[in-house]
Amino acid sequence: MSADPADQEQTAVRKLLTENQKLKQRLFDLEEKIRKGGLPGQGQSSGQGSSVIKLIEHKEFQLQQCQARLEEKKEQLAEATQELAKWADTLRLYQDIFDNDASAMIGVNREGRVILFNRTAPQVLGEKIKDALHQPIEKADFGAFDPETPRRVREAMASRKPVDSSLVVRDRHILTSVRPIGSETELRGALVRIQVQSGK
Repeated sequence: MSADPADQEQTAVRKLLTENQKLKQRLFDLEEKIRKGGLPGQGQSSGQGSSVIKLIEHKEFQLQQCQARLEEKKEQLAEATQELAKWADTLRLYQDIFDNDASAMIGVNREGRVILFNRTAPQVLGEKIKDALHQPIEKADFGAFDPETPRRVREAMASRKPVDSSLVVRDRHILTSVRPIGSETELRGALVRIQVQSGK
């Protein structure tokens, strides 16, 4: 499993900070030797000190770059978190609409299998609808409503166009609406909505 990019940035920053601290300590030690004077190779020590200063400056520049990238990653993460929260709110709204609709609603995937239904579906269609979960739409019992529902689902998915029907069964007006889900190039499934209205 690959490490989180943000964690890698933080590790790099910590490493640079440690190296920077060691270099500063080394520079301090060299400056102490030079200040005491009388040491052999003092000019060489001074040259070493200059090299260490340049190295520290380079490391500090790298550290600033890492910190800037880390801040950028934090901003991107904050934006992604806000976007995810918006999507979650939208999903909850759709879920509420789906579950609280007075009609029976059934979700079918691109293979034509029942993948979900709302809380109203068993009340409208009967408890047997639960047995059709993860089964082809043809396994669902629509006999007491509109037996042609599975065919209409397949038709809507094949044509990528809505298919509606209206018929009267035992003094009940059955309205069936099938809406394909997805785009013209990518079908994701279909949503079946069945409304039952008592005859007057």
